[in-house]
Amino acid sequence: MTHIGASTVTSKGQITLPASLRDKFGIRSGDLVEFFEGYDGTIRMRIRAKSAAALAGMLAHLKPDPRFGSDDEAIAAETAARDERSKRSASDEAP
Repeated sequence: MTHIGASTVTSKGQITLPASLRDKFGIRSGDLVEFFEGYDGTIRMRIRAKSAAALAGMLAHLKPDPRFGSDDEAIAAETAARDERSKRSASDEAP
């Protein structure tokens, strides 16, 4: 294992991840970090989820569907279409 940083535990049990570590692994405020204990006593950490801000950046290329005035209308239309397909599929399978 390679040493990549150190941090001091505060009186509240908190640590600050070194900036070089956060930058290297893309860890941002709001990300969930999980800790695991190895059989040999080592502690490993894993970045479990990206923050909402990071996710918003990943979705920035998506544009609203101009056929609908709101997300609610688009969801309602998709739900109705799926329901209709389900009904057709069920009637096709009926004896």
